[in-house]
Amino acid sequence: MKKSLLFFALLSISFMSFSQTIRRVNNTQGLNDPSVYATAQAAHDAAKDGDIIQLEPSDSPNYGDLTVTKRITILGIGYNLGNTSNTFFDKRVPKLNVIQFNLGSTKSTIMGVEVLGGILLNTDNISVSRCKTSITLGMMYDSDKDKYSYGNNATIVQCLIGNISGYAWQSDPTTGNKFIISNNIIQGAIANLYNSVISNNIFQSSSSQCLSSSAGCIFSNNIIDARDGSSDFLVVDGSVTGSTISNNLCTTFTGLPTGGGNVNKANAITIFKVANPWETFIDSNFQLADKSPAKTVGAGGTAIGAYAGGNPYVPSGVPAGPAITSFMSSGFGSTTTPINITTSVRSNN
Repeated sequence: MKKSLLFFALLSISFMSFSQTIRRVNNTQGLNDPSVYATAQAAHDAAKDGDIIQLEPSDSPNYGDLTVTKRITILGIGYNLGNTSNTFFDKRVPKLNVIQFNLGSTKSTIMGVEVLGGILLNTDNISVSRCKTSITLGMMYDSDKDKYSYGNNATIVQCLIGNISGYAWQSDPTTGNKFIISNNIIQGAIANLYNSVISNNIFQSSSSQCLSSSAGCIFSNNIIDARDGSSDFLVVDGSVTGSTISNNLCTTFTGLPTGGGNVNKANAITIFKVANPWETFIDSNFQLADKSPAKTVGAGGTAIGAYAGGNPYVPSGVPAGPAITSFMSSGFGSTTTPINITTSVRSNN
């Protein structure tokens, strides 16, 4: 436990300013610390705008549902930690069931958290990074402004995602949404988004389109693995209007529009580090093979996909900040005998 807490002390320093309070969430019996909360909601309810909610490993690391009505930062330790070397000593991953970002939570951030039932965005300017989850746009009436909030201007980066979905009737196609969705591994589809930038992602697609019922989007530098798709597979359908679709790669089928630097019918087994990374899901297997055709599809002959670009995917969603890679202690100490501790630390930025 001391090793886990030392990691969190280092991680929190990288996020903390003088105005922030760290609200620890840990339901281990016997802590008896008033600054530690058994559920994420209890920590949130005690928090003020700008505080950090820190989810820690524990005996029962499911910290329930969370409704966010304040501007906060939520930090976890990542997901699938057993698949990634040099991560935490304690690999008991803390999880949340469902998160709703409601009015009052604008400009909140969540990083390194596994959310089992998904994230619901009912307000604008939410940042989701290095999480394992699905994301849905909601709708909430703001009586102070006499208008509805639709979850616009979200940033979703370096995540392992199921689906990302909005609602066609929710937003103005000319001004709404404006998501940035980049460097994710997406096991489903994106639907009903407007004016969004969707780049450097990896899609696992079979029967459904990667992008549907959307408009005004930039869809570029993505890898669409359609090896399990049908013969009439299309990356986008006819409902996608006014979008730029360029420099993407689709395996197996002609799912992409011709031109624009798009590549169709690529051999699926030549793309990634292993022939089929979806069979045994380990994040690092989605790195590009040495001779992958995806290494030259981007503009100017550059690589595409989640591990390419300026903000590459981080295996297991390990949050940004320092991580301890070794820890040695001389044992127990006393008021007269000090404890000697030696640690090694690396950056996860």
